[in-house]
Amino acid sequence: MSEAASPPRGAELRLTGIPASPGVVSGRLAVFSREEEIRIHPTPIREEQIEDEMRRLEAALLKTREQIQKIREQLSHSLGEQQTDIFEAHLMVAADSTIAGAVRRQLEMRKVCVESVYQHVIRTYAQSMKEVEDPYLRERAADILDVGRRVVHNLLGRKLADLYALDEPSVILAHDLTPSDTALLNRQLALGFATEAGSVTSHTAIMARSLNIPAVVGLHEVLDQCESGAPVILDGYAGLLVVHPTEQTRYEYGQIEKRRHEVEVSLEALRDTPGATKDGRKIILSANVELPEDLPLIAESGAEGIGLYRTEFLFLNRVHFPGEEEQTNIYRQVVDTSRPHPAIIRTLDLGGDKLPTHLGLDPEQNPFLGWRAIRYCLEKPDVFKVQLRAICRSNPGGKVRVMFPMIATREELSSALAILGEAREELKAAGVPAAEVVEAGAMIEVPSAALIVDHLAPLVQFFSIGTNDLTQYTLAADRTNERVASLYQPTHPAVLSLIRMVVAAARRHDIWVGVCGEMAADVVMTPILVGLGVDEMSMGSVAVPRVKKAVQSLHYGECQKLSSELLSMDSGEQIRQRLQQVAQGAYPELVG
Repeated sequence: MSEAASPPRGAELRLTGIPASPGVVSGRLAVFSREEEIRIHPTPIREEQIEDEMRRLEAALLKTREQIQKIREQLSHSLGEQQTDIFEAHLMVAADSTIAGAVRRQLEMRKVCVESVYQHVIRTYAQSMKEVEDPYLRERAADILDVGRRVVHNLLGRKLADLYALDEPSVILAHDLTPSDTALLNRQLALGFATEAGSVTSHTAIMARSLNIPAVVGLHEVLDQCESGAPVILDGYAGLLVVHPTEQTRYEYGQIEKRRHEVEVSLEALRDTPGATKDGRKIILSANVELPEDLPLIAESGAEGIGLYRTEFLFLNRVHFPGEEEQTNIYRQVVDTSRPHPAIIRTLDLGGDKLPTHLGLDPEQNPFLGWRAIRYCLEKPDVFKVQLRAICRSNPGGKVRVMFPMIATREELSSALAILGEAREELKAAGVPAAEVVEAGAMIEVPSAALIVDHLAPLVQFFSIGTNDLTQYTLAADRTNERVASLYQPTHPAVLSLIRMVVAAARRHDIWVGVCGEMAADVVMTPILVGLGVDEMSMGSVAVPRVKKAVQSLHYGECQKLSSELLSMDSGEQIRQRLQQVAQGAYPELVG
């Protein structure tokens, strides 16, 4: 929460939220707001000024096109050409002669300044688009409004805070950032995130950890207290945004960062060592990956392969879904980078807060309980099969691993496996080189799946527990909603009991089980996951060295006893406190 009263302008302001991704950075603030609409007074003009106003509009449209093209070029270098084709729609809006013609007619009729007329025309066009039946055209309303906002700012000579076109290293402050937003960020210039909304398991936080940049979420109603360009320090350890820091504050943070840097240097020595406990229990520590440019971080972190490749980020911010050839090339890159360790490619987890731009889907009242993940794929078998064919082609003659998200019933898993079988048969019949061995896994992130795990195990070669969603669905607490953040407890006895149930079933059926949720990256949670007997933990690359140090500091036998002790406790808070004590005793440098 923010301070009750704002200090004088330019004085140090400390804003406290939820620590979401570790690290400390300093830089200039870039405040981003989707609601950055300007109220324009319709200043009267004379008849002879109309041509001058139209020339002003033409100059603003030209500048807008140049800005959009620059954004597109910058992002194509970091994300690839296909990932930025959504900006083609923006360029088309900026060059639309129909809109310019409507502005001229309104100027001649109303005789007021062009920025007022243009804003009115854009809003009218956007509203008409929202009312058509075609979902693709409805989605274009958002493009029209985005471009219109940029044109108006250029007409007024104002700088629009642009999330995708930062011109200097910046700490981004926004109400919230969607997965689509974070996928398009300029990673060289985005030093860190701070958002009013969100929780430690929101996708903004997950992406920040994947990118190895600090993040603070859950800052309530702070946008009005901050201005773009203000000097700031972002502390992702303490969950703090310091605006206009004093020299004393800068000095103190310099000392803190020096001590933390020493710890990070010591962890680098562990990169090539195994993730094994003191008594020899080996645990695979692998990496979660969102985007292809994250792949080099795997080797740097010492991760043993990829435990979760989130394919849905290939499908966001595009006019069309990627085709089979494009997907095959990307998945092959994932598999090759992971060698000699395996890579697990998760099928599409669209829906919830990850909506493809071009579908124009109507908002759902409860999107996380709605049409997402395997439910979407099974109703779109053409899209699903193209992806499965590409995954099978990613390692010709070798082995691939694929897993299905949000499995809730045995029927869903059977149907997904049937389509996978069809994809493999089609490739074989066509003589297309493909993997000889395909290992399939089910994600356990819905309580119903955990409760019928003995019925699912015979169908697959592994389980991967998605603790983010498992916690959310078990406790009926939206993991992206800061209002119920206190209810979201991965240490809740019900959540831990479900994890124990899944591990026990995996043992009975002789398959392995991993954890790929954010719980795996939390060193405070490492003792309970080790004690419950998971075989693998997958996390953002930045967390691998810290978790490896934690595993190496623990004794498997003692963790087993600890897990029995913890599961007899009454509350998640009790369990969390006990785990904090264990972590503090075993590896204090990681939790201090």
